[in-house]
Amino acid sequence: MSTKIKFDYQSVINAIPSAVIVIDRNKTVVGINNFARRLYRNSDLIGKSCSEIFSSCARRGSNCPIDNMDFVIPTGMLKVRQKIRIREYEEDVRCRIIPAEIENGEKGHVFLHIILDRDLMAREKLVELEKNLTITTLTAGIAHEFNNMNAGIYGLVELVLSQSNLSRETAQDMSTILKIIRRASHLIDQLLIFANKKPSKRVLVNLENIVDGCVKILRPEFSTQGISIEILRRSTLEEMFLDANKISLAIMNIMINARDAMIDSSEKKITIETGREDGQGFVRIQDRGAGIPHEMQDRIFDPFYTTKGSLGSSSIPGTGLGLSVAAGVIKEHNGTIEVESDFGRGSTFIIKIPINTMEALDREVAQNYTEFDFTGKKILVVDDEMELNNLLVRALASKNADARSEYSGARAIDFVEKEPVDLMLLDIQMPDLNGWDVVKHFKTKKHRPRIIIISGNFLVMDASETRFVEKVLIKPFDLQELFQAVKEVLMID
Repeated sequence: MSTKIKFDYQSVINAIPSAVIVIDRNKTVVGINNFARRLYRNSDLIGKSCSEIFSSCARRGSNCPIDNMDFVIPTGMLKVRQKIRIREYEEDVRCRIIPAEIENGEKGHVFLHIILDRDLMAREKLVELEKNLTITTLTAGIAHEFNNMNAGIYGLVELVLSQSNLSRETAQDMSTILKIIRRASHLIDQLLIFANKKPSKRVLVNLENIVDGCVKILRPEFSTQGISIEILRRSTLEEMFLDANKISLAIMNIMINARDAMIDSSEKKITIETGREDGQGFVRIQDRGAGIPHEMQDRIFDPFYTTKGSLGSSSIPGTGLGLSVAAGVIKEHNGTIEVESDFGRGSTFIIKIPINTMEALDREVAQNYTEFDFTGKKILVVDDEMELNNLLVRALASKNADARSEYSGARAIDFVEKEPVDLMLLDIQMPDLNGWDVVKHFKTKKHRPRIIIISGNFLVMDASETRFVEKVLIKPFDLQELFQAVKEVLMID
């Protein structure tokens, strides 16, 4: 024969960027490449007859090179029109048939059927895309209904908490219910992000806390699969202006990808590093998995590019969307995502996001929230977290408020006694007088300021005192929630 393959022919056919189906002298499929496996969504073709794969062939009959091989060994390659059967439908394709001799225990002759119609895979991906669009539509609808139910439960619980005769135990139970509702809302947000129905909502949040939250969610499942997670803090990170839900989704997608890469690894460990470097916050996620071949590393962030699931060559579920979504989220935050991989020894994904909180705030306010104007309103922000305090003051000032800062309850009381304000944004947990002490001080005053409580902990809510405040904002909240709350409390048209 003119073509002999005397080494691992599977590696050769996998390198061909088209579907390859290997037929032996008995007209039986004895091998396929990864491209064909993706085309057939990992169906088992081995052992099927030639006629089951190709329902018709221009060479079927007296001109079939396999039949003619009984009389003469064919040479060179043939181009032929065939009709290929893929599940429930058939496609007309051009095919190149190459005879080869292999050594696999014993000599044998095979015919590589290389399908030249590259549009086949594109059409398959369109089918997958249509299915994904259907799924995302259903997801968005379900998430919307859950949001409506959540909002009703949330309102009823807040109504109960506003009653003055609640026992402390009941108040704590109600607060715990609110925490659960918030967690459910977070999961709904994840569904809406997946469905691309969730607008960006940025809040001041610590990247380390986002990582901790992702690990808390995934660690129980990973531990049942023998995977350990180690977190290393390389340097202190200040809070950043981020969409916490979307960044969480990006990090969890990478962690799940790392898990899948370690299914057959002897060492199952994920190491996550966080820190600051050159004005950027970074997250490095390292696995001890199979690694990524060099030729694939430039494509792993492409939509639908995968070696998993129905589009890949693995039984592991996957659509090729996880890393693509992660890359899109990081790009939306003006960051970068890179991969370093040693095939066979693991991969490291590096996320970098600029720490430009104030610039991001100014840009966000300039582009949005034009319906808010607090001209002539004096607002005092009282919070011992300096970064959050400064951010809130700057945000309110951008809407023309006369915004001021105090970092303790005692100083806030002194300030308001000297300079009355229209509104206080008041944190609960502070080192000297807490927020409820400040509320008690002003509740009997004839001209007390309006008060919005800001807190990240439901369990510090005092049901007996909430009736003396106008609104409660639970951290983290975005600018839309902040501005809307201020507008409602100040009764601005």
